[in-house]
Amino acid sequence: MVTEAFALHAPWMRERFMDYGELLRDRLALAATVSGPDMIQATRRRRLLCREMAAAMVDLDIIVSASQQGEAPRIDSVPKWANLEKPSFTMPFNVTGFPAISVCTGFGDGGLPVAIQLAGKPFSEPTLFRVAHAYETAMPWRARRPALAAN
Repeated sequence: MVTEAFALHAPWMRERFMDYGELLRDRLALAATVSGPDMIQATRRRRLLCREMAAAMVDLDIIVSASQQGEAPRIDSVPKWANLEKPSFTMPFNVTGFPAISVCTGFGDGGLPVAIQLAGKPFSEPTLFRVAHAYETAMPWRARRPALAAN
């Protein structure tokens, strides 16, 4: 996915490299090192994963899974290369293009959100939105916000 983002941003990055934030700039610049043969192989594997995902969901409307391992991390504690260090629970849906949405299911010990993700078949966004809305309406989490630290 980062190579696709790099392809989109490359013209602007050539002109205004330092206008990008460090995190995005470095991640996009890393994508420039991906070779054409690597991209072709990744596209082939992506196609296979899409077929396998479609087969797995043939009798399902929605998959419910964790959005991540636990409570959301503080933004200042997320390493620059965190997305490369371990796979994300959202990655299968990001890569296949199957629609997914994360919904708060409560808060962890640090006061930050814990969430589930709902994933559906291609073009099932209206169903996902309805299910997510129904859950959020039925639960009290929607009204709570994490405390903001004072500067």
